Amino acid sequence: MAVTAPPQPVSSPIALPPAPRSAEETGLPFSFVCDLVLKVLYFNGSLLGREIANHVCLPFAFIETTLRFLADEGYCASTGVRTATLEPGEPINAGMQYTISSTGRQRARELLEINQYAGPAPVPIGDYASMADRQSHVDGIINRARLHDAFSELVLSEEVLDHLGPALNARQAVFLYGPPGNGKTTIAEAAAMLMGPPVFIPRALYVHGEVIRFYDPIHHVPLERELPPHDRRWQLAQRPAVKVGGELTPRMLELGFDPVLGFYEASMQLKANGGLFLIDDFGRQQNMSPRDLLNRLIVPLEKKVDYLNIARAGTSIPVPFTCLVMLSTNLRPQNLMDEAFLRRVRFKVHVPDPTAEEYKEIWRRNCMENGLRCDEQILESLLRTHYIAKSRPLHGSHPRDLLNHLVHAARYLGRPAEITPELIELACETYFVDADD
Repeated sequence: MAVTAPPQPVSSPIALPPAPRSAEETGLPFSFVCDLVLKVLYFNGSLLGREIANHVCLPFAFIETTLRFLADEGYCASTGVRTATLEPGEPINAGMQYTISSTGRQRARELLEINQYAGPAPVPIGDYASMADRQSHVDGIINRARLHDAFSELVLSEEVLDHLGPALNARQAVFLYGPPGNGKTTIAEAAAMLMGPPVFIPRALYVHGEVIRFYDPIHHVPLERELPPHDRRWQLAQRPAVKVGGELTPRMLELGFDPVLGFYEASMQLKANGGLFLIDDFGRQQNMSPRDLLNRLIVPLEKKVDYLNIARAGTSIPVPFTCLVMLSTNLRPQNLMDEAFLRRVRFKVHVPDPTAEEYKEIWRRNCMENGLRCDEQILESLLRTHYIAKSRPLHGSHPRDLLNHLVHAARYLGRPAEITPELIELACETYFVDADD
């Protein structure tokens, strides 16, 4: 679950989506909004006018017109004003209590058989395409200083950073490859912070009479900022960093239709728009070969447009493809795809094993994070005994894992967690697997 960031002043150069002042400005059919409000009342029974407007993320002035229509049709009724609930400057009808009628309940049940969506009002797909395009044009060059600042928590060679920087500036697909345990996934996640200022993400989309749920608290981190009045159907959020791994299937790259709920879920790459789409463990997808996966993404990568099927409407729609795709693998690139496919992924960045000095720096930083005093002599002994003597390659994840083993071993033995030869040896015995074991 994503964590909500603390309130802070807005600094995004992206223009605020203006609040709609009429049915026309929502881009939604009036009948759709009426049906949505009726379903909201059905699930809640009785609500204040303000509460309904907040639920569907539309201005009360427009929702009041909708409620008046529903009341005229006999679907709901007002039961009086709760003046004690009014906020300063609010119209008195915002405190009006609305209750669904028996006729309204029957009508709502009919609507729910078609689809059960009763959340924030969706944004028309055309409005989303325009916003996604604006948010993809980000000013600012990622130079060495910015890159070093973004990756200051990681121990990386200048060569890796100098290969990564141009790729991020180009906003082209990046292939990260190299031995396991050296931070390829962490590099990709840190790169997302360089993608630009916050973005507005639609809570849902509307296309051909269908609803696509878009906002996902797992992948989208909301930002609570003091904003001028704007269209609340959009959520201000960090640039997304959507990560998938071996569990990725072809269906996850398409709109997911739920026949019970009657609406769609946005595809993974659609949720990543404006940010980063990381395909981790590339080549190890259970139900998708590397060739099939790249074939699926080649056109979006080159044209910056993807085509998704609206199954119930019997059509497909063009949607923006504005995410930076990163493929991360510990397999040899030549074993995953041929030269023609490799050319399609413009940037290849090798993330090698750390040098001895880099390993030591990673060790020292992990000691500090764990509140442990780094003993340089024991560290040198560790390298001689368990790496050089055994011809074992250094991996960037080893210091973290070994120190974690050490801390738990100390707890088991009832001893203080500290770096001693005995605890280091015990940690290594339970972490490494030697060829002759």
